[in-house]
Amino acid sequence: MTAPATWGRDAGDAAAFLLDSGPGRHLLERAAPESRDRARAALTEALRPYEDGGAVRLRGAGWLVTAVRPPAPGH
Repeated sequence: MTAPATWGRDAGDAAAFLLDSGPGRHLLERAAPESRDRARAALTEALRPYEDGGAVRLRGAGWLVTAVRPPAPGH
C-alpha cells in the first residue's frame, strides 16, 4: 500500500531524518566521513523539488507481513 507522507519541513530536514535513522544511518556509518557529507548534500538537493508549503512530501509505502510456523514433526 502506498500513501502520501511528509518526511520533513524542508529538504535538509527530510535528508537528516532519512540519513539519521534506520537504513540510512546503517549505511552512512560504513562510509568515509567525506562520503557522508557528499551523500547528505546530494540527498538534500534531490529532495528540493519535493518541498511544498513547508513540507517535503513523498509517497510512502508500508507492508504487513504475517507468517505461520508449521508444527514440528511428530507434534
